[in-house]
Amino acid sequence: MSLPQLSLRLRKMIRFKVELRTITGLLISAGRTMGRIGGADIETMTIEKAYECENVPTRKRVSVRVPYIPGSSVKGRMRSLLEITLGLKLYSSDKKIWSHTLAREVYKDLTGENKISDKEFVEELINTDLDRLYGYGAFPLNNIYKEQGNDQLMTTLLAVLTPTSILFEDLFPNEKYVCNIFKENNLITFDDFIEDKNENRIDRITSAADPRTITRVKPGVPFNGTFSLLVFDKNSSKLGDNLRLLTTGMSLLEKTYLGAGGSRGYGRVKFTKIDVGIYDPRTATETSYKEIRSVEELSKEIENLVKAIGVNA
Repeated sequence: MSLPQLSLRLRKMIRFKVELRTITGLLISAGRTMGRIGGADIETMTIEKAYECENVPTRKRVSVRVPYIPGSSVKGRMRSLLEITLGLKLYSSDKKIWSHTLAREVYKDLTGENKISDKEFVEELINTDLDRLYGYGAFPLNNIYKEQGNDQLMTTLLAVLTPTSILFEDLFPNEKYVCNIFKENNLITFDDFIEDKNENRIDRITSAADPRTITRVKPGVPFNGTFSLLVFDKNSSKLGDNLRLLTTGMSLLEKTYLGAGGSRGYGRVKFTKIDVGIYDPRTATETSYKEIRSVEELSKEIENLVKAIGVNA
């Protein structure tokens, strides 16, 4: 049996321009070393960003320090929630930390003696849509083929193997929200986005107090960003499944939390707007599909969206 030619073609990109609103205080921690002098003990991630405000008497470019949500935080949280929802197998590279990190030669049980075989690695990669969607570690394809010598298994793998298929951009405060504050006050500062929360941790043995101040994003701040789903020729038949994984991850994010302190009430968020567009790389054009107001509405649109994309036509 001869193996298929190595090739890959990007057919379409589905772009989800989302608005994510904080329901409770949100903390994506910048760490203690990143805090301001005289500021809180723990602060949220921030960046300097410029906004073009057209709704002020004279159009003005406003630069302000704002909190933001890293795309990696959204991706990592959604992936981990999906892993435990799907009950995926756990592996370890050091016999200490166990997680679903699919790689060659990781330990697969608590004896610390049995490693995953190349055949098991390939089978897991073929059968786990989540790893191909969210990404997996690089591995030497030639070595695996030579070591296991299974043409049928490798043919199946090559038929579905693609790069990471879901891309997450950073999310920043909504431009309309920022410009409305500026229009009302003729000024906008970092304090317009944040709140200080005082906490006190008590040592259960000594009863010693450890008070601290945390700066977090306040409730009601809308953030905008984009998720992009890449549709390749090799994964187009899985488009519906991949969309369901994405919407399930978004729903799980809403029903749990994002960032730090979730067990203490931090990080409740909600997707309040999802503009869906379809980008065609051959014509370099993007067409609008639909404006959607909730994850539940998006999940009901999956079959229609698959038909609209028409990658199997």
